[in-house]
Amino acid sequence: MKPMYLMLCGFLLVAGAQAADEPVAKPLVTTHPVKVTRAQAAGPIFQSPTAVKENGGDGPTTDVLMLRSKDGKLEAGLYDAGPSEQDIDSYPEDEFMFFLAGGVTLTSADGKKLEARAGEGVAMPKGWKGHWSTTGYKKYYVTYNTAKK
Repeated sequence: MKPMYLMLCGFLLVAGAQAADEPVAKPLVTTHPVKVTRAQAAGPIFQSPTAVKENGGDGPTTDVLMLRSKDGKLEAGLYDAGPSEQDIDSYPEDEFMFFLAGGVTLTSADGKKLEARAGEGVAMPKGWKGHWSTTGYKKYYVTYNTAKK
């Protein structure tokens, strides 16, 4: 298995006990494991008080941040996005994403096409150039950005 996939699995498996109906707090720097159940990830977590909703160039989105490392460079959470089409000049960070629903089509600047759907993961390198197309998706994500402080 690839290291980023193992990191995500480890993050999800070592999460501590939390009631299924308990909202996930916004742990910018957490000192305890945080758990998301399958039922929560299917939709209710995106209605939690900590969910950040936006409607910008990426279309309608909801971000539920679960973890931010003490140095601010690593983040993990869940993300729900509506339809969007966009050209990306330089992907801003390294990211592993695992799709729970929907998916994306990624066409690299050199024309290589990658389609990812629910149940599949994508490792996205910082600096990637290409076109991002989706009719919408839900995903777990883990990002790493050396530019953050």
